[in-house]
Order: sequence, then C-alpha cells, then structure tokens
Amino acid sequence: MDDKHEKSSQSEDIAHVENFEKEREGDAHTHNHGPYKGDDSDGAIQWNLRSIIAAVSLAGLYTGSQIMLYFVGGSLGYIAADLGATNNSSWLPVSNTLAITAVAPFVGYLQDLVGRREITLVGSIIIMVGVTLIGTAHGFGQAVAGMSLSGAGAGICELTALAGISDIVPVKKRGYSLALMVGFIIPFTPYVLYSQLLSTHATWRWSMWITVIYNGFVFLGIATTYFPKSHPRAEGFSKRKILAEIDYVGAVLSIVGITLFLVALQAGGYSHPWTGAYVLTQLIIGILLIVTWIVWEWKYAKNPMIPHRLFSGQRVVGLAFFVAFVAGMNFYSLLNFYPLTFAAVYSPDPVQIGLKGLGYGVSVTVGAVLFNALLSVPQIEARYILLVAAVLMTAFGGAIAAATPDNAKLTVALGTIAGFGVGGILVPSATVALICVPDDLLATAAALSLSIRTIGGSIGYTIYFSIFSNKLATILPEKVGQYAVAAGLSPDNATAFVTAFLTTPGLIADAPGYSPSIAAAATVGSRWAYAESLKYVWFTSMAFGVLAILSCIAIPSIKAFQTNRIAVTL
Repeated sequence: MDDKHEKSSQSEDIAHVENFEKEREGDAHTHNHGPYKGDDSDGAIQWNLRSIIAAVSLAGLYTGSQIMLYFVGGSLGYIAADLGATNNSSWLPVSNTLAITAVAPFVGYLQDLVGRREITLVGSIIIMVGVTLIGTAHGFGQAVAGMSLSGAGAGICELTALAGISDIVPVKKRGYSLALMVGFIIPFTPYVLYSQLLSTHATWRWSMWITVIYNGFVFLGIATTYFPKSHPRAEGFSKRKILAEIDYVGAVLSIVGITLFLVALQAGGYSHPWTGAYVLTQLIIGILLIVTWIVWEWKYAKNPMIPHRLFSGQRVVGLAFFVAFVAGMNFYSLLNFYPLTFAAVYSPDPVQIGLKGLGYGVSVTVGAVLFNALLSVPQIEARYILLVAAVLMTAFGGAIAAATPDNAKLTVALGTIAGFGVGGILVPSATVALICVPDDLLATAAALSLSIRTIGGSIGYTIYFSIFSNKLATILPEKVGQYAVAAGLSPDNATAFVTAFLTTPGLIADAPGYSPSIAAAATVGSRWAYAESLKYVWFTSMAFGVLAILSCIAIPSIKAFQTNRIAVTL
C-alpha cells in the first residue's frame, strides 16, 4: 500500500514538473491545472470560521497596504513642515508608489511560482517596519526610507489580496468578492479629514500608529488562518531547482528599469530640469532597460516572469491592462490636482479641505465596489460596465474645468461623480483580467495591473504637472497684479508687490503699496489664477479618457470565462 502511495506521489510530482517544463518551452496552453473545483462543478464554497477569518484578513490586507499612502497624502504639508522638507515633500508619496510599481511584477511571479503564504507574511512585516520608520522619523531621509519600505510591502500585500480572494471563489463570483474586498476601504475614505484633524489637534504621527495597529491585526489573521491548498507552478521541484529556475535577469531589468524611469518622470521639470543630465540619463537608461526586459521575457527567458499564455488565445487581458493604464492617468489627475483645487482655489481651512474632499474619496471607493459587483451579473457585458465608468470619468472629470472660486458646490459635485467613474474603471479593469487569466497566473496578472496603473499614473502626472506649471507661471503673476491694481495698488509698485507676494508672503507687509485690502485682493487673484491654470489639466484628462472609452468598446465578451471553477480551497 505504501509503495503504491509513493508511486502515485512520484507520478504527481513528475506531472507537475512536466507541466512546468512545457511552460518553459513556450507552451501557449490556457488550461488550468489542478483547480479545487472544475468549470462544471456546483461552485459551492464550504465556509467555516477559519476560512471566513482568512478571507476577511485578505480583504484587510488590501486596505492595510494602501492607508499609509492615504494618510501621508492627507497630511503631507504638516509632515513636510515637521521634518523640514517643504521643497521635497512630494518624494514621500512618490517613493511609496515607486516601490510598489517596481517590486510587484517580480513578487507576483514568485507567488505564482512557489505559493503565497510565506511571501505575504514577509510583505506584511515589511509594511509595519516601514510605517514605524515613518512614525518615528525626525529627518526627511528616514521618512522616505520608511515610505519606500512600506511601498515594497504594500506591493506584495495588495497583489496577494487581489489574487488570494480570486483564488477561493468561483470565477463567475470574482466580481462580487473583489467588490466586498474593496469595500473594506470605506471606513478610511474620509482620510483627508482624518489626517487634517489628527495633524491639527494631535500629531500626524498618530495616523502612522493607526496604520501599524491595523496591519498588526491583519498579520495575525493571515498568520493563523491563511493556509491555501494551491498548486503553484513550481510544485514538484526541489528548492535548489526552483532557485535555479527563477528569472533573475528579468527581475533586475524590470526593477531597475521601472525605478529609473519613474524617478526621472517625477524629477523632470520639478526638482531637476528635463534637459539636465540627472533626468535624461535615468530616463534613457530606464527606457532601454524596460525595452530589454520586454524582449528578454518574450524571446529568451526560459521561465519568464510574464508567460506568453497570460495573453494567448484572447484579447481581453491586454485590453484590460491598457484600460488600467489610461485609468491610472485620470486617477492621478484627480488624486493630485483635485485636493490642490480645494487648497488653492478655495479657503485653505483644513476642515473645509477635508469636507470638500470627502465626496470624491467616498465616490471612488463606492464606484469600485459597485462596478466590480456588476461584473458578476450575467446579463451585463463587462465592456458596457467599464464603458459607463469611462464615460463618467471622462465627462465629469473634464467638466471640473468649470471650477472657479465662486462655485465650490459645483466643483464638489463634479469631482464626486468623476470619482465614481474613476473607481468604476480603476479596480474593475483589473478584475476583468483576473477573471480571464489561468489560475496559476493570478498573482502575475494582479501585479501587472498594479504596475501598469501606476506607470500610467506617473506618466499622466508628469504631463499634467508640466501643463499646469507652465500655465501657472504665466497666469499667476498677471492675475495677482491685476486684482491688486484694481484694489488700489499703484501700477508703479505692481512688479515689486507681486514679486514679494509670490516669493516672500511672510514679509508682504513690507512690500511697496501694501495694505490689507490690496493683499486680500491679491489672494483672490491668485485663486482665479489657479482655477484658470488647473482647467487645462482637466481638459487634457479628457483626451486620455477618450482612449479609455475606445478600449472599453473593444473588449470582447468574457462570458465564456465566467464558470464555477474554484482555484484553491483554504
């Protein structure tokens, strides 16, 4: 009996090795090896207390991987002032998203290769260590290091949540399940208000301690309940064989290439000129490494990070990734320039900024939840679900160009509806891909969707910021001078007054021709200047939105993929 069992076990190991070897040879099959339940099964899930806690912990993992970025963004001004880094503060959120983007593709590949549990626990620990570094920082360097480290952990954990939840439910229910997962963010959607209140009435550091506590509970849940019974691609191999088969060349090319590319995009036109060696060198090397990575993966890698069969036999995954890329562009315009609208076009009162930002923060999450859930409604084609979201994002995002200092309520309404569309396309586009990929490539697909979305957002932000800064440089001094002169400032003093108002506002009382009424008028002029400059950002976002609309129309039906197959049991 033991001999038979041993022979059976050896046969299974050989089968797994043969499957792995076929993949190495470029086999383009899309068969899903070893699912817990097949396509024609009843699709029933046997829940118990442990599996419920595991699923809840995975959903919490998704939220825990993002909230440090939300809190830092919501209290960025206070953090910068505390750490003495007002000129470089944008590198705090940038370092986090950069780390996510660079790390995710390789980690997704590793998870599909060797399994999720251990990698996920390491990622959760990295998040907590990184956030602790931020919370205890008394220098800008430590805070950036903490954001980078927590970003690396977040890249691991966010893709685990997406792939892990998709693993344990029927394919046709992945929309519902991922909608519930995204819903865990809802309590944190007023993050701007939370951040402003904590920063003004206590300390911004409390937002970091809240993040550590939250992730601590998530870690305990994952550690004690998450034991997926999966069949990773390298099952049947010894550890030495697995280490020998890992695509190290692809890992180095992707991580270094993406990092250099994104650093150049963030620095160009902001901290360094586009024509300077710092930007051009990193940009050119980054692009060359990314191109080399793509060629390596497609032609030469024995066990590529991105297997050909991820895209073979269907157009859905590629188009879904492109939609995510364009949606990332529009998401970053809303994420970065919409709060700036409230701070620069309207009263800069912290509570008012938080209240005005509450609408779009909630609507992005609600849109992600609702449109994700609709993907599991059999009567509605996925392309139409994403199309409606893309139209809302494009039309109402572009309409924010109508924002002026006199119509705050309209701006809030337009941004809230646009946020609903952004949420409805940002996460659901990834869900569409996760419905259609082979089960043993779920983490790879989730990782690529995260990286593609962030790269799109970084490119979009670079374009938006360049347009905005160029317009503002011309419009701001004109508007400030115009309103100051209209309030009684002598034209002879206009140049000196405007220069002092824009460069040394703390010493404005010493400027020629100063009076409180003239300074107040100049402030109003600056608000109109920001409104006038920001509208070009919103107009530009519409062009990218049209690309998203056309891509959504081109997505084929995904009905054939929406079966009762369950990849993994807990």
